Amino acid sequence: MEFWAQRTISPFDGREGWTVVDNCYVEHVRVAEYLRSVLDRGGSVGTARTYAGRLALWLGWTSAGGLDESSPSVEQLAAFARWLERTPSRKHRRGRHRRRAEDTNVVTLQSSRSPATVDGIVAAVVEFIRFGVSRQWCEPAVAGRLSSRVELRFIPAGLDRGEQTNLPVVQRRAVRRRRVERPPATLTAGQVGLVVDACVNVRDRFIVEALYATGVRVSELCGLHLADLHLLPSAAHLGCQVAGAHLHVVRREDNENRALAKSIWPRVLPVTRALVRCHNAYRFERDAVPAAAESDYLLVNLWRPPLGRALRPDAVEQLFVRLSSKVGFHVRPHMLRHSFASEVALTSKDPALVKELLGHASVRSTDVYLHARWDDMRKAVDAHNKATRTLP
Repeated sequence: MEFWAQRTISPFDGREGWTVVDNCYVEHVRVAEYLRSVLDRGGSVGTARTYAGRLALWLGWTSAGGLDESSPSVEQLAAFARWLERTPSRKHRRGRHRRRAEDTNVVTLQSSRSPATVDGIVAAVVEFIRFGVSRQWCEPAVAGRLSSRVELRFIPAGLDRGEQTNLPVVQRRAVRRRRVERPPATLTAGQVGLVVDACVNVRDRFIVEALYATGVRVSELCGLHLADLHLLPSAAHLGCQVAGAHLHVVRREDNENRALAKSIWPRVLPVTRALVRCHNAYRFERDAVPAAAESDYLLVNLWRPPLGRALRPDAVEQLFVRLSSKVGFHVRPHMLRHSFASEVALTSKDPALVKELLGHASVRSTDVYLHARWDDMRKAVDAHNKATRTLP
């Protein structure tokens, strides 16, 4: 039996969520309860969507093997991780663009998913099992074994078992894949310029410029209200004591376009003069449409009905698909966020600063942006060689 992630809309308040259903569209009760808890404790809809897809893979694998999805052993979870590495990823979009792997029963000799992807899927399964302990779906010892550290002794060839006691013991997480850190996908300033030039109107250009100049997420940008932008040198008349042009990222549950900021904590981001000028040009075009001028949202529909309706995040995603075909290289909105973060990290060398700008919960999330670049390594080696040659 196969399982799929399915979007849900509450009939009471219109709240969006995600669940997992089988081939007959029967909801999996335990996973549905867990996904609701993700939203209840402040998680975003995007997080629930990601977890739903990962748990759907887990349910399909355990169903095929006749295993208990709520109480697996370490060996079973390790087998699931190996299956993820060797099984092609499935794509299940609806409509004419629906795609699937050629044959999900074929086991390839090369890795089909990266170690980071496998780690993420396994981590979601472990979190689901931990949640099951609070619901008495499994014993606490089960979750403890899956998340505890295991001892591994590496024995060189030709060594007798009696000599193993002096070998170092390596501690590592159970069922963890070997991870090779790679820098996030970014764009150069020249590539961003090509994307901006490919835009056919001022609104699309403002979207690209705003994502690149502030590092906000797509959902955060689409959720901005006009009152969130303080673009004058002083906003004291509005009761805001922050100096200079800036914007406020605020999480709102009632946005009509369901654009929900990921973090529950609001943050303030500085805005450049160039982005202010781009914003002013967009507002001139926007306010010329009567229905748009009456809207409280920053990004709205200007040409397609319903005019003045808040722009949905998936509309921005579709915009970048069109821009990718125009510029001839792959570009997605989140790549602009990565580009912003990488450039700020390279300039400031301050992880705490990058954390605050991106709205990360932990400074450890910014480590990936502090990677060394090849040009920097080349300059460092050249400078070292030049310095050593001058020594007596």
